[in-house]
Amino acid sequence: MDHTDDLSGEPTVLVVDDAPDIRLLIREVLRHSGFAVTEAEDGGDALARLATGALPTVIVLDVQMPGVDGWATLEALRAHPRTAGVPVVLCTVRSHPADQLRAWELGCDAFLGKPFSIDDLIRQVQELARADIDARLVNRARHLALARSEAAAVS
Repeated sequence: MDHTDDLSGEPTVLVVDDAPDIRLLIREVLRHSGFAVTEAEDGGDALARLATGALPTVIVLDVQMPGVDGWATLEALRAHPRTAGVPVVLCTVRSHPADQLRAWELGCDAFLGKPFSIDDLIRQVQELARADIDARLVNRARHLALARSEAAAVS
């Protein structure tokens, strides 16, 4: 599925965290806020799902996880053309300024220190989902205008 064109259904959030209780909390809060939610236990699981499955509207990503951690996951997401444009909210107990700088340098779209406010999480996810959907609508309109212009040129 092409992330840039799919506008059907609810916006989807992929929650990547090794702590089941954190995934449960985020899942319930985001579902209550109108999002479909899928989950992954670590970065390796997330990357495997994203390689072939539907792309989410937003990813909520923990940093400290066994196996493939959040840093490596974010780096892999940004390096792959298929996932490079998916907005990422990085959630971590590592909220030192150096960690925040690293997160921004690797390409996160929002940074929340743990413990985070539920309201802040909802706001960040809603803002990123809205911006992503707006960008996809603009892209779709651009493609439609181009197709119409090409069709008119052929006629």
